[in-house]
Amino acid sequence: MSLFVISSDWRFKDRFKHHFAYEFLHEFSMVNKLVNAVVQADMGEEPWILADERLGASSQLQLVSELQQTRRKVRVILFLDRGNSPFSLPELSFPVEFIHKETLKYSQFFLRFSEEQSVCEESCYSTESLIGNSSTMQEVRSSLALYGKGECSIHLYGETGTGKEIAAGIIHKMKNPLRNMICVNCSLLHGAIGDSMFYGHTKGAFTDGKSDLPGLVHDANQSTLFLDEVENLSLDSQANMLRLLESGRYRQLGDNKVKVSKFRLVTASNQNLKYLIEDKRFRKDFYYRISDATICLPPLRNHLEDIPLLCQHFIKEHFPEKKISEQDMMLLKLYPWPGNVRQLFSTLKRSCIRSGQEAQLHILPEDIA
Repeated sequence: MSLFVISSDWRFKDRFKHHFAYEFLHEFSMVNKLVNAVVQADMGEEPWILADERLGASSQLQLVSELQQTRRKVRVILFLDRGNSPFSLPELSFPVEFIHKETLKYSQFFLRFSEEQSVCEESCYSTESLIGNSSTMQEVRSSLALYGKGECSIHLYGETGTGKEIAAGIIHKMKNPLRNMICVNCSLLHGAIGDSMFYGHTKGAFTDGKSDLPGLVHDANQSTLFLDEVENLSLDSQANMLRLLESGRYRQLGDNKVKVSKFRLVTASNQNLKYLIEDKRFRKDFYYRISDATICLPPLRNHLEDIPLLCQHFIKEHFPEKKISEQDMMLLKLYPWPGNVRQLFSTLKRSCIRSGQEAQLHILPEDIA
């Protein structure tokens, strides 16, 4: 299932992009590019197309006509400004609906549509994107499956490169498979600029505030908010965010009106937050709010037996013509990998590129030193 949105006005497309996953939503400004994408799409799917009236030098009628010539099964919704009447269309092989933009808040309409699609997709989503058959990785996947479907905040703890963002994506997809997860690196949330980016601001709230900014909290509404490197939040930011997490209520900079955002919270850190609490660098009440469940992502040195599967996955995904010898595989399994899976994949990529036209990889000791 794909959703194609076409308009020459970025504001029209912007209304949908925060409610649908990247791989599901496709944005276009030109009719010919959208039509080409429809032709190249999987023949087994029936794309939805949302077409604004503002299509540059083209028109909705031209779009429908060119789609008809592709002989593809599609569903088309044409958005009209108030006062315009639907134009006459030839007999079409696909359904077309007309919607007056002023009579419909289309973000809400497609949130309902995405929820209907979630019912059929949620059950088939799995945790297999975390590679490994070791008992350690099976335990991680079991925890993700257990807590991912629950109504709870989840904290992911692990060294850099262990796959915390992948795990966060798995948790997100279990409840919101067709919406974007809003990812925030907490290292950026410092001072007034950080608050402005996170909570949003109104025009004129500060010197450079030349236009309204909704903010990341607004974007995360009815989706997942992923706070990466949460240990880098200041104590003041933790206190401010605690109120948001308890009630869902917040204010934008420069605005006294209270807004509400309901989201699933997932956090991640590569430091043990309990130690930071002892050092008075992390609030205990904030920790309890963000960690209804805690899932530890193990370092690669604790499940070295998964290296062959990880190598197989990476090579198949990025360099399918390459292969790795048993001798080189043994070399990889003897190394402790302080940079974890990220370092392993970087090493494989370097070796694949260096091998040139040869099918066989050659892992050198200096590659992993």
